[in-house]
Amino acid sequence: MTDYFLRLGSLGEIYPAQSVNRYERGQRVIVRTSRGVELAEIVRERQVLLNGQNGLASLKIVRATTSEDELLIKRLERHKRNAVESCRTALTEAGSTATILEIDQIFDGGTLVMHFLGPVDQLAESITKSIADQYESIVDTQAFAKLLSDGCGPECGTAEGGGCGSSKGGSAKKGSCSGCAVAAACQTN
Repeated sequence: MTDYFLRLGSLGEIYPAQSVNRYERGQRVIVRTSRGVELAEIVRERQVLLNGQNGLASLKIVRATTSEDELLIKRLERHKRNAVESCRTALTEAGSTATILEIDQIFDGGTLVMHFLGPVDQLAESITKSIADQYESIVDTQAFAKLLSDGCGPECGTAEGGGCGSSKGGSAKKGSCSGCAVAAACQTN
């Protein structure tokens, strides 16, 4: 296992992570967080204390981004920019005092996390919910997002899931990863 620091989200927060694969500084990776499957960037390898414990919980790196991921990211970024502008315009027109800073877009394409400067009033909450609903209907990649997060079944591509070819209850045929969205980047190949 190799330990890393990752830059995650629009605010550039730094998190510890682990992977069985090796990555270079600046490389973009897909990581599983408490919010879902997200895009992150490798900042550097993390030095672990001699006893192997440093008190930091680690995220798990799923895989490096693929060319297909990069195309999806460009598409999602375009929709995210539109969502930010729509939200800013709607807040201004409604007379809300809330100021939106940025939106984090989870890689599943269906989740937006909005960051505001200062308190968020009721009006801003209803506007952001409306914008998020519009965004989700435009992106509408739920089936694709399920494949990205689960691959060919629960725990796809992990040692817990039995590695590639196990497809425990997933969409691919038993023992085959031919239909799996993440087979090419699987950590257990």
